[in-house]
Amino acid sequence: MTTQHTPGPWRLSSGDETEIFSGAKPVARAHCGGLTSVKLPEAEANARLISAAPELLALAYDFGQMLTGMDPYSVDDAAIMRDKIRAIIAKATATP
Repeated sequence: MTTQHTPGPWRLSSGDETEIFSGAKPVARAHCGGLTSVKLPEAEANARLISAAPELLALAYDFGQMLTGMDPYSVDDAAIMRDKIRAIIAKATATP
């Protein structure tokens, strides 16, 4: 899959749970300062979700490819996709 965004995987900074990096390159930051409606825990949750975006996009693409090539659903392919989906959901929703 060819994309125009910064390649993933993206990760949260170890020192600031609102900064997102691709390797050593900063990609984004979920701001909460100055935004009275967004509190720090919400900004951190937003950052976790944003950091999972490249993997979610790649998974959606892979899943579409898998569905196109399956006759009918291969148990092995389905189990691999299930595990990938669970891991990415955990990354996007896990609390630090």
